[in-house]
Parts: sequence; structure tokens; C-alpha cells
Amino acid sequence: MSEDVYNKLIADGFERIERDDRMLDVFPNETREKGVELWDKWTKDEVEIIRFHLPSGEKRTTSYVLSRKEVEKALVNNTQIQL
Repeated sequence: MSEDVYNKLIADGFERIERDDRMLDVFPNETREKGVELWDKWTKDEVEIIRFHLPSGEKRTTSYVLSRKEVEKALVNNTQIQL
């Protein structure tokens, strides 16, 4: 990913979900090893997730907005969510 894209995400309040982050337990199919990089931004009611598709050099993005309660429930109960 371009440094400009990363800097824009950071400026917009997003953080990259790192390998040891519990969020990857909620989204187990969304790892760098599987050609995906996730960034998230938490607000009072929502979690916005940007999914970068990295396979074969093809860089596409998909944006998701999930209920914060849904994501927190998945984290507490150790359940998974499909993007």
C-alpha cells in the first residue's frame, strides 16, 4: 500500500489491526497471510472496517460499518463475524 494511503487512514482515525490483535479472532479469514489487511475505526455506536485485498498485487478496498455492540459481543463471546 502506498504511504499516502496509510497516512490518510491514520489522519482519518483508523488503526491497522495487527497480527496479535483480538479483532483477528473475530475475523479469522482476514489476515495478511490470506492476502488481506484490515484497518478499523471505533466510534460510539459503530466500528468502521477497511479491508485491503492484497493478492497478486491487485489492491482493492472494501469498507464495512458494523454495530459496535455486535463487535464487542463477538470479542467477549469469542465468536466470529464474516465480512
